[in-house]
Amino acid sequence: MIFVSTLDVIPGKVDALRKIIKSVEMPKDIKIREFLTLFGKPDYLLTFEAPNEERAMAFILTFASVAVPKTSVGVPVEKT
Repeated sequence: MIFVSTLDVIPGKVDALRKIIKSVEMPKDIKIREFLTLFGKPDYLLTFEAPNEERAMAFILTFASVAVPKTSVGVPVEKT
C-alpha cells in the first residue's frame, strides 16, 4: 500500500525533527519513496509503502513528538 503523509513541524522542533530523520531505523517492511521539504505549509511531504495501515501508523508516529502528521492512502490513478 502507498501512503502520503504531510508533516507540520511543531514550533521550536525543527532541529529535533532533522535529528529523527537522520537517525530513524527503517523497518524492513517500510519503503520510503520520497521525503521532501516544502516551501510553505505543510513543511514536509513523505510518500512511503507499508504492508497495511497498522504498520504505516506505527512508522509515522515516529515523527509525532515533533510534527503534526496527516496521512492518507494513495491509489495510483491507473487503478481507479
